[in-house]
Amino acid sequence: MDWRRIKRLLQPQELDVDELGTLASVVHGSKIIGVGEGAHFVSEFSLARNSIIRYLVERHDFNALGLECGAIQASRLSGWLHSKAPSHELERFADVLTFSMYGSVLIWLKSYLEKSGRKLQLVGIDLPNTLNPKEDLEQLAEAIQIIDPLMKPQVDALIQLLVSIDGQSAYASSAKWGNLDPARQDKAFSGIIQLKHRLTSLAPILKKYSDGNVFRKASDSILSIEHTLETLRIMKALFDGNSIAGDTSVRDSYMAGVVDGMVQMNPDMKIIVLAHNNHIQKTPVSFSGELTAIPMGQHLADREDYRAIALTHLGPTVPEMDFPAHDSPVGFSVVTMPADVIRQDSMEQYIINTCGTEDSCLILTNGTTEAKRMRSQSASIEANVIEAFDAIVCTPSANRDNLVCF
Repeated sequence: MDWRRIKRLLQPQELDVDELGTLASVVHGSKIIGVGEGAHFVSEFSLARNSIIRYLVERHDFNALGLECGAIQASRLSGWLHSKAPSHELERFADVLTFSMYGSVLIWLKSYLEKSGRKLQLVGIDLPNTLNPKEDLEQLAEAIQIIDPLMKPQVDALIQLLVSIDGQSAYASSAKWGNLDPARQDKAFSGIIQLKHRLTSLAPILKKYSDGNVFRKASDSILSIEHTLETLRIMKALFDGNSIAGDTSVRDSYMAGVVDGMVQMNPDMKIIVLAHNNHIQKTPVSFSGELTAIPMGQHLADREDYRAIALTHLGPTVPEMDFPAHDSPVGFSVVTMPADVIRQDSMEQYIINTCGTEDSCLILTNGTTEAKRMRSQSASIEANVIEAFDAIVCTPSANRDNLVCF
């Protein structure tokens, strides 16, 4: 059976996880599963993800959860998740953007793990989602002081160069990057590349000055900062309307490398990656025939153990990011906008024809040949859905998550 109505998909605690058993053929043999969302800040997508997490943990022994945030951000969230701190204290451990994106999932997850006794490792697979390099720079400074103190002044200088990049979102931080003098931007790029090459070339010696964990932290920080600076440049050009086709692929390439590296280092890891559909899909992202990005999922598709499960909806409206919003801590607000019209060649129309409109629905894409587009945010991507995703989960509507605070 290639499709099934899931009446209690949006009730993760009450769901009989065997209702998602149709996914077994997709999950078989996998170690990395991307679970997407067609738009950020959607209540139904958080609930559906919770149900899918339950299924993958209870029926297929997945033991790690990757979030669209940086490693240091995820470490704080993990500390809260596995502590006795109450759910309402999550805001103390999460920046405002991460809380709004993942709060509903994490609060449910904490309760689920406590009640079920299950174990789940929480990791960050992305750059800092604020594109604020401060914490990576601080971690680098601590590590360099131990393994290569001669470079500590250079790291301190880099911190001073980038002190003003302190936004609470990619939009806010990239605007501050744009306000930097070009000479300071170039000096920052040059500084981090020099540090990268020094660490690489002196690795056999530097690793001996401490345990390998400190060297790894320094290397990871440098890699994150390097990609963060390039992504700041790219996002500034994007928001200014000057981006080049495919430019935003830099971030996706980084995410794919992080996920691939984690699984290689931890052979027993089976990881669920929560990221936007446009990050997990296995084909290029395009909205109007022009290349937007080569997504993380396309890089990971070279592995035989990667699968992608997308989430979409049939509702007339969708939460969308509205730029700019000067009174918002993240520089934008989340507003309800008309969703893209459902066209005859869309995945959504295929779902209506197959499942109807009343219940949530699970579709395996191995029989979906006519769908050439699918909703993404308030627009639609153009994609051969059978190649882009292994399965689609569709909810009847997409409403703003009540934890979004901007």
